[in-house]
Parts: sequence; C-alpha cells; structure tokens
Amino acid sequence: MPRLLTRPRPTLIGRLLPLLSLALLIAGPLPATAWAEDGDSAPTVPFMAELRDLPRDLAAMKAAKIPMLLFVHASYCPYCQVVDSDFISPMAKDPAYQGKLIVRRLEIDAPGSVLDPRGNSESNRDLARRLGVQLVPVVVFFGPDGQAIGAPITGVTVPDFYPYYLQQGIELAERCVKTPDPQQCTPKKRADRRVL
Repeated sequence: MPRLLTRPRPTLIGRLLPLLSLALLIAGPLPATAWAEDGDSAPTVPFMAELRDLPRDLAAMKAAKIPMLLFVHASYCPYCQVVDSDFISPMAKDPAYQGKLIVRRLEIDAPGSVLDPRGNSESNRDLARRLGVQLVPVVVFFGPDGQAIGAPITGVTVPDFYPYYLQQGIELAERCVKTPDPQQCTPKKRADRRVL
C-alpha cells in the first residue's frame, strides 16, 4: 500500500511570517535615517519628520556633516499642500537625498512644540514667528550650527521652476556644510539670517 506523505505542521513562526510580510507590505518601507559618514556613534534621526528636538537634530547634522531642509507650512494653505505632495514628500523615497540632508516639517497651526537648543519648549507658531516666517510655504536651509544657509524659498510663484529652486538650495546647503564660504552661504538680506 502506498504511503501518504503528510506535511509537517507549521511552527508559530511559520504561521506568523506571511502575516508579518503582509503588514510590512501595507506599511511601506521603514523611514530612512541620517547617519555619520565616519562611523561615529552619532544620534540616529529620521530622514524626514516633524521638527520636535533641535538638539538631537543639530547633533546628528554635525556628526554627519549634513544640512537641514526646514519646510514651514500650514494646514489651511493649498500652496503648502502642493509643495508637500509634489516636492517634499517624494524626497523620502528618492535615494538621491538619503544621507545628504535631513528634512524637517513645521506646521505653524499644529498644537505641537519644539525643544530648542537651550532645552526650552517653544510652540510651532512661536518658532515660525521667531524665524521671521510671515508667509507659507517657506523652505529654509540650515547648517549644523543652526545658522540659515542662503535665501529661503518663499511661496510658489512658478511651480514649473520650483524643483530647480529647491535643488539649487540643497546643493548650496551641502556645499556650505562641507566648505563654508560666508560670501555664498550667508543670506544677503538681514531678514533671511535666521537662527534655529
């Protein structure tokens, strides 16, 4: 009589593995992080996140020698939504930006707060006001010292040229972090010389 082959009973891990795979598929990739290039034990920070902890972000930027792109926006602003959906959010999935900078978001009408470099808590609105933001959306680049780099990108005048302005700002910020040149890196207008 032929012998019937029986399947072994799956283990607990064997049962959970398909569920875990499905959960990861639904959740999407884990957020990328910024890291130190020289292997230092720098604080690991998410590549793109809400601005919450400036001391941690500045320490990670300094260790990795990378700038910050700060996207200041508001929930009621349709231009902010365009900049976010068309330009800022896609950066999270683009490997060209990973490890070159960190992206922080500051929603001025959100109830959150930010820990400043002195350890004080500051509301999103107060930080935006202190940075001189009067109109949103604004993209400002900062070096690891907390000083603004170049001129901010304010508003959306010509959406077709926005990617160019954004890329120019990123390239300038990267250059200024690696080899600071006050002539190129320091904003020309006094109002643009923002400090985190």
